Amino acid sequence: MSRHDIQLWAWSLDEEPLGGETLLTDEERDRAQRFVGPLLKRRFVAARAQLRALLGHHLGRDPRSLVFLLNEFGKPRLADHPGVHFSLSHSQDRALLAVSDGPEIGADLEMMRVVDHLDLARRYFHPEEVGAIERHRDPQQAFFRIWTLKEAVVKAIGLGLALPLDGFAVSIDGPRPVMAVAPPDSPDAWWLHLEPGDYCRAVAVPGGGELGLIQRNV
Repeated sequence: MSRHDIQLWAWSLDEEPLGGETLLTDEERDRAQRFVGPLLKRRFVAARAQLRALLGHHLGRDPRSLVFLLNEFGKPRLADHPGVHFSLSHSQDRALLAVSDGPEIGADLEMMRVVDHLDLARRYFHPEEVGAIERHRDPQQAFFRIWTLKEAVVKAIGLGLALPLDGFAVSIDGPRPVMAVAPPDSPDAWWLHLEPGDYCRAVAVPGGGELGLIQRNV
């Protein structure tokens, strides 16, 4: 079985990327103008411009020439490179991009913060995950680890809100996260990666297999 390397890029949304708004399409610049306040606009531009810059570098293409298409649930893909999969996530002032030349991929980034974690978990998560959160020495940290993993899985499948969060379960009980109950119509085996911290980061790849992770900061 051949090995696939996942590229994982992280950057600050408060630092303007080289090229800035000049990398965006007219439609993207129009979207930026609709944000309320300069901070949200600047972070949108930083996320979108860096996405184009990194994918352009990966493909050896002019970032401005990349065309994105959305599936019916809003998952983006590259029009001219259907075999290249990517997943962008951002939280507050940080962004994360995962790129794969092989399997589908999902990535999620969440800033740790105070939320009503038990109420949210009981309303939306699988019962096995609720139990794991209730037993954990730090229930709020456990909630964010599970939430970030689940969001990465949803992004990898590409069904958006059509995939109920309580319809599958991830486990954080061992040294590595694993899929405890697979989502409907998906492989039983999944490759899951989790990095907890002030910003919790997760990557999910359906089907498992031999995968490597190359992490870089922009």
